[in-house]
Amino acid sequence: MDLSDLAPLAGPAVAAAGIVYTVVSQRRKANADALAKIDERVGALELRMTQVTGRVDVLPDRDSAHRLELSLSEVRGELKALTERIAPIAATSARLQEFLLEQVK
Repeated sequence: MDLSDLAPLAGPAVAAAGIVYTVVSQRRKANADALAKIDERVGALELRMTQVTGRVDVLPDRDSAHRLELSLSEVRGELKALTERIAPIAATSARLQEFLLEQVK
């Protein structure tokens, strides 16, 4: 087999190689674009995850929430006691106001 016998096949072979190169480079570009989009999404998710983690770290834990609940129940009890103590004072104030209004007439 001589080199001159292969010469007619050189054109189609170069054309086929060009097509293969184009297809491979287009796939590479498509993959690079897809990876860029994925990288952008991962960056956005990392930012959101950092923000959420920062917010969660500030929240009270289970023990703190329980202590707050106990403190609130103590405050409610104290408010009920104060309400009971203020009731006679309010009644006295109302009677005093009525007495003063009668004195003005």
